[in-house]
Amino acid sequence: MFFAGLGYLLATPVTTGVAVWMDVSATVGVFVLFLLLFVPLQIDRRAPDWLKNLSALALFVLLAAAFFRWANADWGRLGHLFFNFEVMSRPGVMLRMLGGLWIALQVFLFSLVLATLLGIFMAVVRSIVNDAFLNFFIDAYVDVFRAVPPIVLLLVTYSALPYSGIVLSPFATGVVVLALVEGAYLTEVFRAGIEAINRNQVLSARSIGLSAWQAMRLVVLPQSVRIVLPDYSNRLIGLMKRTAECSVIAIAEILKVAQDLQSQFVNATPLIVGALLYMAVLFPMTRIVSRIERSRPRN
Repeated sequence: MFFAGLGYLLATPVTTGVAVWMDVSATVGVFVLFLLLFVPLQIDRRAPDWLKNLSALALFVLLAAAFFRWANADWGRLGHLFFNFEVMSRPGVMLRMLGGLWIALQVFLFSLVLATLLGIFMAVVRSIVNDAFLNFFIDAYVDVFRAVPPIVLLLVTYSALPYSGIVLSPFATGVVVLALVEGAYLTEVFRAGIEAINRNQVLSARSIGLSAWQAMRLVVLPQSVRIVLPDYSNRLIGLMKRTAECSVIAIAEILKVAQDLQSQFVNATPLIVGALLYMAVLFPMTRIVSRIERSRPRN
């Protein structure tokens, strides 16, 4: 069944006009018949794992063949436009891309430190201080900066604030905006970690003479940090991705450099290389986060 379907998808030319409906029906029929065999095999607990893996691989091959058949793309042209490494081998091109990576990492690190400090401060104040007026402003900050798209804040801060006399460099604008946006999310992350600590521990700490701040610093925060570590790590990955949005205010990070090179050479290969550079940074981070989540006690 698999080889018959694969042969049809690869060897039969794509039809046009009225006959295209017969061609579409035949392609759908290939997958329906294959799935009638594939699904029972996958749910059969007695079937060997190697056979299930082989059938899953066969499904992906059929999907790739169907895409190759119906995409009607000029594959040679796509290779030239997206994987033309002769463009990247030109003098200075790769150095500019690595320079963009370094700028993105700087924006990420500065905004991460500021957002973490801001998130912890807001969460601690929200938990210790019982002032409805102050808590209202903290909640308003969290709600507003989580609701407004970061790219809008970047454009407003960089383009509109100078009319009021407040002028920030592109780098400072990116760091401040990303720190404020991410700080709003981290405020909720740390607040959830603080509230997860049993209230009796705080009462016990206060009963032995510790102040509210000492109880928070010595008892609550060390435990809450361990609780929120997986969520914090996921926010960290999202923040690194958001550095790409800083390209709208002319920060020469990866995406901005890749776009400039694309315009210069009329070739999209720099964008592919930029994506690979992001993956080189983010893939180890995602693996570390996954390991942290698996190692966290479930109770």
